[in-house]
Amino acid sequence: MENREFLEQIQQYAVRIGNAGDKELYGSGTLFLVSKRKKVCVLTAAHVVYSLMGKIKKQELKICLTCKDKKDDIHCIIVDDTKCICIYSEYNKNKRKKEFFNDLALIDIPWESWMDDMTGFRLASGNSGVEIKGYGFPLSLDEEKDRSLADLFAGIECLTGTIESQNVGRLAIKYDVHTGSDIERDSIMEGYSGTGLFSLETDGICYRGLVSCSRGDKTAGYTMWATDAGKITELMKENNIEIECPESFEPYGKLVADEFSEYKKNSKRIWNGATYKLIKNQGISPKDFEVQTRSVFLCAGERKLCDEFWKGKLKELVVMKEIQEVACEELINPIMQLPSRCGGKDVVLKFLCTEYKAEYILGKMIEDRQFAKDGEYRNNMILLVNSPKGHDNHMTIIPRADCRSIMTDIADDSTCIEELSELTENILGEDQKNAEFDIIKGVMENCNIAAFGSGRLMDVLTKDTIEKMKTKWNSFLEELWEI
Repeated sequence: MENREFLEQIQQYAVRIGNAGDKELYGSGTLFLVSKRKKVCVLTAAHVVYSLMGKIKKQELKICLTCKDKKDDIHCIIVDDTKCICIYSEYNKNKRKKEFFNDLALIDIPWESWMDDMTGFRLASGNSGVEIKGYGFPLSLDEEKDRSLADLFAGIECLTGTIESQNVGRLAIKYDVHTGSDIERDSIMEGYSGTGLFSLETDGICYRGLVSCSRGDKTAGYTMWATDAGKITELMKENNIEIECPESFEPYGKLVADEFSEYKKNSKRIWNGATYKLIKNQGISPKDFEVQTRSVFLCAGERKLCDEFWKGKLKELVVMKEIQEVACEELINPIMQLPSRCGGKDVVLKFLCTEYKAEYILGKMIEDRQFAKDGEYRNNMILLVNSPKGHDNHMTIIPRADCRSIMTDIADDSTCIEELSELTENILGEDQKNAEFDIIKGVMENCNIAAFGSGRLMDVLTKDTIEKMKTKWNSFLEELWEI
């Protein structure tokens, strides 16, 4: 995506929050698609709407949310009921310093047909050094709306800056300004408050947070606090708002297709044909795999809204169906047969999307009781660790031999035989439960578990024919299962 497209896209998310009567400016917000063609809300700073709720209850005030569609048509959505406004329960403020904490609110609004053409964005916590941009409505430009032939979007302006640090759910941001030097910092923030802040990544647009308030005193320069995007999922959970899975794998198929080099036309054709059959002929959709979005393992964002999650899942499905020849009805929990050189035994493939480094995952699984009696994981298993390019896990490979070493180290570090037996019950046989330490350790150092990063799937999928893909895949499995 080019910078021009990025700016056009995030401008479509911008919302002006004002008085429905005299159009007085209160702040800015972001149109957030919770579930396509079903539910949408506006994200903003809590302090923008908190002080208005009393008047709304008394029917003395109505809020006007002004949006612009892809055709540049203006839409005004009226909010006259406080039940539509959800303030984050942890929100608090320091009136004397004009400082806000957990400064987040959402306004629930009805879906309208003009929103059908809009695309969503993914939520991602802010990281130091990330450049951000966002469109809001600064107070200094608000008078533009009153000029001849102008509309309520005439005062929109792009705010740019860089995330300097993250602290307790807040982002410290150094921002650029294009207003006159006589404008107070707080006046700038008064209009920009609630503005969504985005970054352009290789895998799409990320919502990093929203403008809250000025940071430090006037001598600190143009620096501000923003509420981190990670707080949004907490606010939604408080209000029983559930982010739904995408309706189709189709957009993710196209995203992966764009990853193929220009000269890999045959590979791309195979990919497009395979995804078409899965989506159109077999009717497989993200909702079939919703349970996998609820993993207990660390995730920096919301899996249901994460392009990387669904891209990785679709790559796995294509490899399992086209190369491993797993039946469609078994793709939810695929069991694959290893090559004859590996003994030809059956193993379970487990898709795992997490921020944990691959080498720590087995330890976390045991610690979190994932190998215990009611846990999800067991012996004879290969972990597919999904991650984007650039992540340490992307191209990782942890062969069976290395996994055995890791499990042996975990056993050596254990100080309670009974606890170790309970935590690893799914690895032990019936006759090995509650056994002596040496027996339990012996089972763990002979376990059949391996792990690899999702980047390895593209090594297979970029081959020119299905036969070459199968050869590459089998060769990789032999390397992975090596002891």
